[in-house]
Amino acid sequence: MRPLLVSVRVLIFLTVLVLPFGARAEKSMVPDEIFDGHKFIEDWDIAEAERLTLRLLENYPESGDAHFLNARVQFMTGHYDFAWNILKQVEDSHRSVKEFKILAKNTREATRNFISQESKHFIFLFEEGPDEILAHYAEQALEKSYTVLGKLLNYYPEEKVRVEIYPDRKKFSRISPLSLKDIVTSGTVALCKYHRIMMISPGSLIRGYNWLDTLSHEYTHYLLTKKSHNHIPLWMHEGIAKYLESRWRDEKDFLTPVMETVLATGLANNYMISLESMMPSLAKLKTAEDVQLAYAEVSSMMEYIVKVRGEEFFPLLLQDLAHGVSFETSLENLLGMDLATLQENWRQFMKPKLLKIVPGLKALTTQFKKDRNLDEEHKDYSEVEIKKAQDLVYLGDILKSRNIMKAAIIEYRKAIQETESLSPVIYNKLASAYLITRKYDEAEILLKKSMEYYPMFHTTLVTLGELYFESDRMEQARDYFERAVRVNPFNPFVHTRLIHTYQKLGLEKEKKMQTELYRFIK
Repeated sequence: MRPLLVSVRVLIFLTVLVLPFGARAEKSMVPDEIFDGHKFIEDWDIAEAERLTLRLLENYPESGDAHFLNARVQFMTGHYDFAWNILKQVEDSHRSVKEFKILAKNTREATRNFISQESKHFIFLFEEGPDEILAHYAEQALEKSYTVLGKLLNYYPEEKVRVEIYPDRKKFSRISPLSLKDIVTSGTVALCKYHRIMMISPGSLIRGYNWLDTLSHEYTHYLLTKKSHNHIPLWMHEGIAKYLESRWRDEKDFLTPVMETVLATGLANNYMISLESMMPSLAKLKTAEDVQLAYAEVSSMMEYIVKVRGEEFFPLLLQDLAHGVSFETSLENLLGMDLATLQENWRQFMKPKLLKIVPGLKALTTQFKKDRNLDEEHKDYSEVEIKKAQDLVYLGDILKSRNIMKAAIIEYRKAIQETESLSPVIYNKLASAYLITRKYDEAEILLKKSMEYYPMFHTTLVTLGELYFESDRMEQARDYFERAVRVNPFNPFVHTRLIHTYQKLGLEKEKKMQTELYRFIK
């Protein structure tokens, strides 16, 4: 079959997205309705785009434009093989077509071995094997998010939402606009794009990550895009998503200790990430600290907006945008101020809050495994930034491995004094040594202090769980082990401890479920 041609007019639409559309269709190879179809896709009105595409294909079966539109529709609905088969027949001399063909091909290849599991409102896709365990936890978080966020934003998707879990960062980078460098620098592990949620499995990170809140964050993006017809500015997108990401677990605190510190420091030094600099993505910012600062800015701006107008601001804004009201006009109508005034008022709002600057508190770098299929030892002392402190930790590790605990404790204490950071790695090493020597009170004080600064650090959650398990405080052990398994479901020790904890508490149903989940990662 000869290649189907895509017109320059369609490509102009794809790259500029400002041409008029909706004109009367003529019996030509490039019907004006094609532009309607691409506009529907950009608005994430995929059902309408699909209906229009079917009619265009019937009326213009030889139109490369109609077939290219169909390929985009199939891609957005997750039919990657179908999309690729269409695209193989489309001529790709134009850059936009060529780039889309590469994306479709990469996505098709990256998802080739995916299997699926469905809940009431979501479709989870992942590679067969250990990642199957994620569906259990993801369903709990997202179904709760469906209810909680749906009520907040007054929107419930009609379709089941597609959630793709990629086994590692390499495959994730191939199907997203992010490079490997972007992922490592920014710590970005998930995206909401192409009418779906895409995420890197926590199994590819050394300690997992706060992936359930991340899923809820991305689902918020999904709702915002759908309800606004993709007309909400990126900075507000990120602000609302960060502000609401933990609501599914009834948590309203949105500023992490690290975010609070970088925001307080930024306000004091007049160093802010401008709203324009956040484009095209926060993942493109230069450092992890800048990413945290950007999130802190825009989420606290949402806090100010809620104080002025209440949370009903969010669905009202989305409704305006969907009906063609400009963002600037809607903002003034709903808040009684323009964007410049909003930013200035937000600064004044933040001044009396007395945000804490915690010396030594830094954004942790995302620690990926080199190969998640290899059981390689991670030399965590290498995460300690100051060389002298790193050497002290290394010496402490050697002493601990030889069961010379008193000397190991001395070296770990020296390391804490040497470094200005509040490294959870060092804190956990010292706490573990305390635990072995049955100094439970010292260990608990140290771990609770570390938890204040890094509440989702997996090792801290595990060590606290073990402390309470060994000291026969089973309800507290259960709490921390359950929190730990939600951050990193791939740690066998946590599963076995939870099984024993449930047994000691007489929770047979929970014990049986945990035993079944453990089988996925054995």
